[in-house]
Amino acid sequence: MWNESFFSTPQLKRDPLGRTPARIMPQSPQLELSEHDREFGEWFYQQIAKAFLFKRSEWVDSIAAQLQADRAPDKRHEVIVVWLSDMTAFTAPGRYIYVTGRLMEYCPGEASLAFTIAHELAHHDLGHLRYFPRWFRGLAAHWITEIIFLVVHGVQHFFYSPERESAADRYALDLCIRAGWDPRDCLHLFDQLEDRLLDLGDIAGVYGPSESDDELLPNAPLMTKLRIWAWQRSRGYLPVRDRRRALEVYLDERDRGRASA
Repeated sequence: MWNESFFSTPQLKRDPLGRTPARIMPQSPQLELSEHDREFGEWFYQQIAKAFLFKRSEWVDSIAAQLQADRAPDKRHEVIVVWLSDMTAFTAPGRYIYVTGRLMEYCPGEASLAFTIAHELAHHDLGHLRYFPRWFRGLAAHWITEIIFLVVHGVQHFFYSPERESAADRYALDLCIRAGWDPRDCLHLFDQLEDRLLDLGDIAGVYGPSESDDELLPNAPLMTKLRIWAWQRSRGYLPVRDRRRALEVYLDERDRGRASA
C-alpha cells in the first residue's frame, strides 16, 4: 500500500547539546533478520492490514529515517501508523514497527515521538524479539485478525520485562541523541503518559502500588518485595514516574562521564 520510497535522505539536525552530528557517530548494532522472522513480520502486517486502517505520515517517515540514518536501506525498519484509539506503539518479529494515530495525537512534540519509535527499534537491536514464540503463527492461522492483534500484543507484554523495557528506554534515548534530538525534550513523553493514566484513574501506573515505597526500606518484608515484583511483571513496565526518573539519572551520569573524560 506504500507507493513511495519510505526511506528518503534525512536532513540531519545539529545536536542541540553540541555533540557530533548523527552521521559520524558510532553505528547502532543491527541484528540480522532470520528468514522466519521476516516471513512472520510480513504475515502479521497482512493480518493487521485486513482489519485496521493504515495511513502514510511524512512526519513519522522523516523521524524513522533520521533515527536509522546510519543503517543500510535493507536494514531499516518501517514504521506503520495504525488508526486505533489506543495510545500505544508495538512491534513484532520482522521489519515493521507500529504506532497508533492516537499516540501521534498525544505526543507533545517531535522528540517524544522519536523516543517512542526509538524504543521499539531498541527491542529489535537489543535482541528482545528473540523471546517471541516461533510457534505462534501456526497456532493463529485460523484466528480472526482482532484476536491475533490482541494475542501478539499480550505475548509481547508477557515476554518483555521491566528490565528489558528499561534497557530499551536507555537505548532509545541514545538513539535520539545520536540523531540530534535533545534528550530532555524526549522525556516530555512521560508528562503526557502521566496525564493520560491519571485521566483514566490509573494512579498505580504513575506512582506504583501503594506499598511500593516500603520496598526501599532496608527491613522491608519479603512479601512486600514479592508483591512489588509481581506488580511490575503484570504491568511489564516500571511506573511512569520511576521510568522518567531512571532516565534522568542515566542522563546525569552520562553527562558527568563526558565531563570527566
